[in-house]
Amino acid sequence: MEIDFIWLEVNDIKRSLEFYCDQLGFNTEEGDIEAEPPIVTVRAGKLKLMLAQEYKPMITRGRGINLFLRVSDVDRYYDEIRSRGLNVAPPVDEGWGGRFITLQDPDGYRLFFFTWIHESEWPTFINQNSF
Repeated sequence: MEIDFIWLEVNDIKRSLEFYCDQLGFNTEEGDIEAEPPIVTVRAGKLKLMLAQEYKPMITRGRGINLFLRVSDVDRYYDEIRSRGLNVAPPVDEGWGGRFITLQDPDGYRLFFFTWIHESEWPTFINQNSF
């Protein structure tokens, strides 16, 4: 079993596409922002997100959702997204063996982009074969 895609409900599809594509470097795969509801698929490597606009301003989106996205070099990715105009704090090292940056998308979904520092230091609860 594997995850095929992650579905994220967003308030403004155009704003979300700007964030994921223009600032984070995802590619648009398919979709229609004029459809009802507007749905667009974006991809970065094997990660596929389905962004579906459902405007409900009283709903707090992103609560309880944290996405951990492994990149080959978090420092290089940090420089890349900063060059696209994204304001994000520099990468930090944490005790769980990862170096990461964290930010929120326009709807409050929290994204962690990380690189393992030393694979031998992975937490014991992580199956190293899953990466």
